[in-house]
Amino acid sequence: MSQNSYRFALVLAGGLLLGLSAVCDDAHAKYLLPTDSTDPGVSTDVAPCHRYDGLQPQGTTSPVISNCETLSPGLGGFREKLADRGWLIEGGVYLGGTFDLLNHSAHPQLYIGQDSTYRANAFVYVTYDLSRVGFAGASQLVFNANVQAFSYAQENPTGFAINSLYVSQRFNDGREQVQYGFDEIANQFYGFSLGTNSTTSPAGVGSSIPYEVGFIFNKAAPEINVRLASASKHFYERFGVTRSVDPKGPQADWDSNNFLGLKWHIPGAEALYINELGYQIDAAPHQRMMWIRQGVMYNESRFPNFQGGYADSNYAYYLVGDYQLSQTDAAQPFRGFYINVKADYAPPDRNVYAGDVGATLYVLGPFGQPYDVLALGYTFNQLSRSFQRMRQASGFTAVDFSRNYAMSYVHRMGRGIYLSNQLSYTVNPIPSPKQPAALTWMSSLSLSY
Repeated sequence: MSQNSYRFALVLAGGLLLGLSAVCDDAHAKYLLPTDSTDPGVSTDVAPCHRYDGLQPQGTTSPVISNCETLSPGLGGFREKLADRGWLIEGGVYLGGTFDLLNHSAHPQLYIGQDSTYRANAFVYVTYDLSRVGFAGASQLVFNANVQAFSYAQENPTGFAINSLYVSQRFNDGREQVQYGFDEIANQFYGFSLGTNSTTSPAGVGSSIPYEVGFIFNKAAPEINVRLASASKHFYERFGVTRSVDPKGPQADWDSNNFLGLKWHIPGAEALYINELGYQIDAAPHQRMMWIRQGVMYNESRFPNFQGGYADSNYAYYLVGDYQLSQTDAAQPFRGFYINVKADYAPPDRNVYAGDVGATLYVLGPFGQPYDVLALGYTFNQLSRSFQRMRQASGFTAVDFSRNYAMSYVHRMGRGIYLSNQLSYTVNPIPSPKQPAALTWMSSLSLSY
């Protein structure tokens, strides 16, 4: 049914485009991260670089960093020439490592950081304003690709991939949006980044359940999603359909895909549906940020269960909320104290991680540093007792819960240069075999251009 589902999705996209009004506000939303006027040369770039931000990908829950905050906002005039023709190019480099502070090294390595673990990623994304060639609405073509490498093979596959190649169109001042093409649908749902953007987001404690139930990552998948908002734009409904990750795991999915990551169908990976309802208010003077969303995922793929057979589908529920507890700078209302809370559930007969609850307190602009982010997080994971019993019956030790405590700090070293550090303590770092508690330190450096 999966291939028919994808074809139906693209037909649905075409029908929506014909049915929606072509009258819209062509102005793209601007990313409001303020420019640091103390950096030499920035003042002359402020107006142009915010204009470039209007060409950044629209509708994503993990926005990229402002052009004003890259190493060179104008790229020697090149960015302006591209913007005049409707194009934007932006990218970055990420280098990171995770280290065990309790000397729990093992061979073979069983989890990230047990042995010193390194990762590197270089990415570029390109957008084009499709309204220049007759597309209705505020329309974009979005392309993103990266090269990644991991010293611990079980963390992620190593190689090149296209992560995004899709069209996004907005109508009626952004209250209606449709996106279709190839993408990682996690960029459009749930909201995995804390704070202002994905680059400065602390490496807080997240949930593995949406990925366990089928979110694809590392390479793209065919997808369509539609977002409808109320007149105030605060309430919204978002629905999407994509191809699931291969139930055998991300490495199997990577191996079954083609080099570019644009394969339409992968054996065993069927359609994944997701629906999200939310309420969202941005930070503004005398207005605190709030974002509450709840979602349902349904995966048509067959997943092995822990009784030796197969389940005909998989599903998950999530409830996530962010709220700005206080504002610490009237001139920069995004600065202040926030809290993120979340709860996730998946059926324990076919998922190792069956449920979690967590809370993260984070601060945007701590210690007088407007670009820095501090976060303190806690997550409790309920693991499947069916999985535990299956492993014990096979002669292995196993656990039925894990707890994680994390403290993160992201420091802006200079325009376009961010250093992130995280100290994390985890009770039961893997489901099986049972391991001592892990104390790990993660450091990463990101450069944006």
